[in-house]
Amino acid sequence: MLLGAVVLGLGAGGQGPAWQSHAPLPEPRTEVAAAVAGGEIIVAGGFTADGGNSARVDAYSIAANRWRRLPDLPVAVDHAAAASANGRVYVVGGYGRDRSPLDTAFALEEGVWRRLPPLPSARAAAAAAIAGGKLHVLGGVDGRGSLARIAFAFDLRTGSWNRLPGPSPREHLAAAAAGTRVYALGGRSAGIDTNTQRFETYDPRTRRWTRLAPVPQARGGTGAALVSGRIISIGGERPQGTIRAVYSYELRTKRWHRLADLPSPRHGLGVVAHGGRVFAVAGGPRPGLTVSGAVESLRP
Repeated sequence: MLLGAVVLGLGAGGQGPAWQSHAPLPEPRTEVAAAVAGGEIIVAGGFTADGGNSARVDAYSIAANRWRRLPDLPVAVDHAAAASANGRVYVVGGYGRDRSPLDTAFALEEGVWRRLPPLPSARAAAAAAIAGGKLHVLGGVDGRGSLARIAFAFDLRTGSWNRLPGPSPREHLAAAAAGTRVYALGGRSAGIDTNTQRFETYDPRTRRWTRLAPVPQARGGTGAALVSGRIISIGGERPQGTIRAVYSYELRTKRWHRLADLPSPRHGLGVVAHGGRVFAVAGGPRPGLTVSGAVESLRP
């Protein structure tokens, strides 16, 4: 099923409230994993300026506008996926030092990384979101280097993985959650000239994916977060450069709106929400391996 797309507010620079800058990430990185817990934005792994991947983890206090260092991940990783629930941050998959997709899963609890049961199959450049007490891992590349067609759900209560139908196969996509549903948007099938506008939602009751109104602009290397009943789509790259346009999908009306452009357009960034604001953290300011420590937020 495909619902009609309605796009509102398409001025050259979008419309509405302005973006705010915050203290930058101490070590600029791209292709990071990011989530929010305890009023802090946790940024894990990613590429550094020298092209290597990192195990570094930093935490940003939203209230204090200050960064602090946390214990490193057990492995260096880029293109991992992260999500959080009940004060815990989960980091799954990604590429290891040898550029192979990983099946690793970790939870950060009270400042200590705990190893979880591995993913049923390796994943990199996937997306993660928590809904209905389950950590969903969507899309990405599997251990053979192929686009993944199967999704995974980790039950936070039982500590076990299950296989689910996946969204349309793609990597470098974004995910968000609302209630018991997860949403997959954007992504690409290969290089940055294969970006998609696909936007889908998974209903756990029917175990089926439904196509929604497409994202107004195709984007891969993108991020998304839920803020006040709206899914905010931020960032990405295409052959012409990184993407400034920011869009908001209102779950109630099923309409897309354009918001104020991202001041520092980036791909491979972390996109998280807290206190009615959406944050865009780190990423690459130009297509390919470039790095930024920029942190910007918007109250949509």
